[in-house]
This record gives sequence, C-alpha cells and structure tokens, in this order.
Amino acid sequence: MYTNNNWHGNSIELVRQRMIYQDIYEAIEVISLFKEGKIKPLRFKWNGRVYRISRLNGHWVNPKGYDKQYHFSLIADNSDYFEIMFDTATFEWQIARVCLEG
Repeated sequence: MYTNNNWHGNSIELVRQRMIYQDIYEAIEVISLFKEGKIKPLRFKWNGRVYRISRLNGHWVNPKGYDKQYHFSLIADNSDYFEIMFDTATFEWQIARVCLEG
C-alpha cells in the first residue's frame, strides 16, 4: 500500500507502509443480512470488541463437497482489513485473516 507523498523539489517519493498479515481462524459472532440468495455481513464481534463493516472489498465461494465456504474481504470501522468466512457445513462464522498496518 503506497500512501504518503513526500515532496523533494519536483520529485515525489512514495513511502511503502509495512502491512502485517496474520491467519486467525477463530469463531466470531456476526450480524448479517441473508436476502435474495446473498449474504451481507454488517458487524462482527471478535475478542470482546464489535467491529462495524465500513466496506466490502470482495467476496468469493470455496466449494467443500456438498457445502460451501463464503469468504468476505472487508475494511472495518477502525480501518483494519479482515477476511471473514461463513461455513454452510457448520453454519458458523470465523475470522480467517487480519491485516494490520505495522
């Protein structure tokens, strides 16, 4: 992720910020909307904190036999990036991955 424009005369120096990715795969509680065959997560609770989803970046489905895992890449209200997953085999949500600026 390139952020910060530092001006040095006529040139622009782009500063690359370090991103830290961490696999989690822990159960979470999610408030979501199931409508017209689609799933839209709205908020989730992880480690005692509620995160409001401010933007969905993308989603994809991984087939697992007769079941599916629905993955959602999102940005929470604190600007951290998360990947959460809904598993139709267990009807449970998990936080799969987190990306923090470091």
